[in-house]
Amino acid sequence: MALHAREQLANVPVIAHETAHMGQSFRSWPESYWSRPTYCPGWTAADAVAHLATGGDFYAQVITSGRNGEPKFAWGANSPAEAREARQAAVQKLLDGGPTALLAGFGQAGAKLQAVLESLQETDLAKVALHPRGRIPIGSWIGMRILELSAHDWDMRQPHETHAHLSPTAVPALLSAMPELQGQLLGLRVTEGLDGVYTLRAGDAAWGFTIQGKTVTPLQGAPRECDVGLSTDAESMILLTVGRADVTERLQSAALTITGNVEQGKRLCATLFRAY
Repeated sequence: MALHAREQLANVPVIAHETAHMGQSFRSWPESYWSRPTYCPGWTAADAVAHLATGGDFYAQVITSGRNGEPKFAWGANSPAEAREARQAAVQKLLDGGPTALLAGFGQAGAKLQAVLESLQETDLAKVALHPRGRIPIGSWIGMRILELSAHDWDMRQPHETHAHLSPTAVPALLSAMPELQGQLLGLRVTEGLDGVYTLRAGDAAWGFTIQGKTVTPLQGAPRECDVGLSTDAESMILLTVGRADVTERLQSAALTITGNVEQGKRLCATLFRAY
């Protein structure tokens, strides 16, 4: 079930909190931390921070043009490919500047985006902003940014902490946004063979979808009857959705359970639970 505009705006302070907390952590890093490997293959911590910094700039630009009724790609790009190239150039510029540039870029982009988000009105949230994968309602970008911050914060800590967890401040906001985010992902990924009614549970929260061909329809709450039910804890649901948890391992440990048509449930997992 998609969040209402007021609920989406209520998650804006979470972005401010996570950005400030992460910035404080980055400023405390010794020089060696910037070159540490992350969960993402080939990425160092510096790569992840550069990605987050340019992401803040990207979000601020596209949300601003979208709320003005003229959805555009960021950095003056005219196509998804150009937008990706422009972002990579911005990433490289920050990396070339070293930790000082990375810290400044993360802080400035975060502040710029926060100012844009805090200026949004409920009537803005149904308008669309242009992402390389399509037009996405502005309200959905709030949850997307929380997910981007939280996932990459986890990525940077996971190889170096015995039991890395998502930010406890972000988890409730992410869980509230999961139906919306998962609906987007399924809409992009679904192919034939998944027709049915699905219930997903994460702790005490539950929601549902129907899939017919390549059409994914969110349901108002969890259906009483379904073809497939998936159940796990809140953090696992988030990590699975962004491809940071292994479906097979979670099933074997019973941290993730499938009820109803198990084979169809496994096909849904293969479609939904992969790299974001």
